Amino acid sequence: MHSFIQHYLKDIVEYDLSTKFFYKNIKDIPVFEKVILCFHYKNPNYKQILNSILVLNIISNQNNSVLLTLKKSNIVLKLRSGSPVGCKVVLRKIKMLEFLFNFILTILPQDKSFEGVVVNTKLKNTISFDFKSLFIFNSLKNHYILIKDLSNLSVNVTTSSKNLPEILFLLKSLKFKLI
Repeated sequence: MHSFIQHYLKDIVEYDLSTKFFYKNIKDIPVFEKVILCFHYKNPNYKQILNSILVLNIISNQNNSVLLTLKKSNIVLKLRSGSPVGCKVVLRKIKMLEFLFNFILTILPQDKSFEGVVVNTKLKNTISFDFKSLFIFNSLKNHYILIKDLSNLSVNVTTSSKNLPEILFLLKSLKFKLI
């Protein structure tokens, strides 16, 4: 599977980018750097945190989920510093490419409520989108007990692009629906 992914990115997407934007060096062509999957909660309980860690491990096929904690106390939400507020997993290299192509080929066609990708205009190299329903992941279909109390899954994709037209062209070449 990853040979198809590498072939597609190397031969098709990079060629399209190099013909559209003229680069002096081949290393200037934008590539995907990392994908961050995360759950955030305002007032979490430990069951939600543990379930979200398990779900992230199932989705990413890795066991490197990280617990997110508060750095400063929040009086309004009645949370102390150091209390858990979510979890995340960072995907790089082959795992990242497998997740992206699984997302493009299987998850996007199934999700009717997917509104599109939001490109962050402040950080010109970040793409973000949310999943309201986690049932679109085939690996989670048999785990209703884990995902019934979870919030939206946030996905942030970081690229090495330097401007907005590059990232938009990169997304269109990968058949992403843009907002």
